[in-house]
Amino acid sequence: MFRPIARSYVNRVLRSSHPLCGYRSSHGLHTSAVQLLRNEPKYDDAEIMAERLNHANYLGKRDKTHYQWEDKSSAQAEKEYIDRMEKLAKLYAVLQGVLLLGGISALGTAYLMWPQIKRWWLTTDIHVSDDVIGKLKEKKERRRLVDIPVVPADSADSSVAGLYYWGHRLGTDSKTSVSKFPLRVPFFDGMKLRDVCLTDDGGYGNLAIDKDGNLFEWDANHCEPLLKDQNLLQVKVSNDVAYGLNKKGEILVIPLKDKHLLSENISWSRSLLLPWKKYCKYSWKLDTKSAYNYPGEKKVSQFDVGSNHLVFLSNRGKAYTCATGYKFDEKERSKGQFGIPMFSQFDAYPELNKVYEIELLNTGIAGDHVTSRSISKIACGDFHTLACDTMGEVYSFGLNTFGQLGQSISYDMEYVPFPKKINSFSGHFERHDFLKCLDIHCSGNTSFVAIMPQDVHSYFKNKDLSLDTTFDNDKITYFAFGNGIQGQLGNGHFKHSQAAPTKMKVINDLLVDTGNSKKRILVEDWYCGGQHVIVRLENGEILCWGYNENGQLGNGRRIKWDKPNFIPKLLEPGQKFNNQNIETLYEEKNKLVISDKQTIRAGKSASCLFWQA
Repeated sequence: MFRPIARSYVNRVLRSSHPLCGYRSSHGLHTSAVQLLRNEPKYDDAEIMAERLNHANYLGKRDKTHYQWEDKSSAQAEKEYIDRMEKLAKLYAVLQGVLLLGGISALGTAYLMWPQIKRWWLTTDIHVSDDVIGKLKEKKERRRLVDIPVVPADSADSSVAGLYYWGHRLGTDSKTSVSKFPLRVPFFDGMKLRDVCLTDDGGYGNLAIDKDGNLFEWDANHCEPLLKDQNLLQVKVSNDVAYGLNKKGEILVIPLKDKHLLSENISWSRSLLLPWKKYCKYSWKLDTKSAYNYPGEKKVSQFDVGSNHLVFLSNRGKAYTCATGYKFDEKERSKGQFGIPMFSQFDAYPELNKVYEIELLNTGIAGDHVTSRSISKIACGDFHTLACDTMGEVYSFGLNTFGQLGQSISYDMEYVPFPKKINSFSGHFERHDFLKCLDIHCSGNTSFVAIMPQDVHSYFKNKDLSLDTTFDNDKITYFAFGNGIQGQLGNGHFKHSQAAPTKMKVINDLLVDTGNSKKRILVEDWYCGGQHVIVRLENGEILCWGYNENGQLGNGRRIKWDKPNFIPKLLEPGQKFNNQNIETLYEEKNKLVISDKQTIRAGKSASCLFWQA
């Protein structure tokens, strides 16, 4: 018993003093001890224990601890059981929610990607023959042919003045209410119009002003005079009221739903020179004269409307606003669209059709004194407004839920009831560039701005906002911001909100072949609808993008577009398409090009093209 222990001790001592070990004793070892170490028999501990490990029975040691289980009452045990069941139920509910979300996501993805999935399935399934694929293609082509209307041969062609109407066409039945191609309205054949305003199905029709300034109400099947002898130049609809600008610079208030109220403001008088002829007089107008606050203000130069507000400029470049409509709603709340702090979302709604000056837009603060500001252009969305002054600076106010003001989206900035300068364009240009706004436009909840970068010297040489030929037009950049869920930003993305101005790549990179080289082409006119936009280029070409559920883009489809695309030419009388020539309809050489005498208007869910008087 003691011998192996002693030997083991000697072995440890000898090994610790061996020259090959890491430690050497300070006293050294006798040579006999070294010899003893060398002669020690070599063995393994496993060999010693092998007999016991391989042949002896294994006996596990039992823990002799006696556990004392705690006695619990039936109520306590039942509570623990209920707790366990609640945890299991919560876990089961979480798993169900995850599976439900996963299923909804999978179904949504499958719905959006169904054309690609169907194409992949048909091309990879070995059981589907080429004949089946051909039949499916033929079926699709037939469906496209059915959607292309055939214009009667006795109709006027596109060279005759008139009006083309597409999208959600008022005055038609449910089967023909949607037109994906521009179709003529027979009542206007041979007519030139001053202006057209497209409305929704709100119990009244669209509006048009003829070459004499008379106002008409029309749809696809009828046209009747609404207000004569007013010499109107422009008309817009807001909150069931038409606002018309006449040649004197006055804005008429014309209720559309209440015909009795309309007739109360109409009177007739005879001409002194032609006593047998009666002339219509209309009395309900915005009281602009009492609101004018600056010398030389005599008339309205331009105006625009939102869903329930109107903003106009006087001939001196001063901005004014009013609430629109003819029935006051006590529940109505401002969203900041008036640009006046006392009409914020916390204050009482302004009186309808009462004109107020937007004082914070007409004046500014420079150092310790107040300066006058001249506004050159205004544009209204549904509940927001953009304004550009003669110095090329852009201001915005109103609703900012989608970033349509060009300001950061936050709780404090959802409603902005005062004009605020947009400073977020500088990140797209050089630091030494002086940025000047050239143009502004608004659709429902989206804004568009054209910016020209200039150095300081050229900026002070050209103080007007016109597109002067001395400018470097290649530097003009178009921006979009706000709501783009229907593609109305035109930047190739479907985004719910876009607060920072984003470049419109397709519009900014448009080139036209001049023979020896390619030249940058700019946008001449903008026509903004509720959620779709149509633009006219300098060469007359038409581009469109945005919402297209009702065919309001006029490109023969009902698919929303996130990038500008061309519109096919107008359909001619008797023109028919078949499987052989249908592709020519959508070729680039068949794109729509309009003349300087033609113009376009965009509504909430429809668009039109007409000859301008």
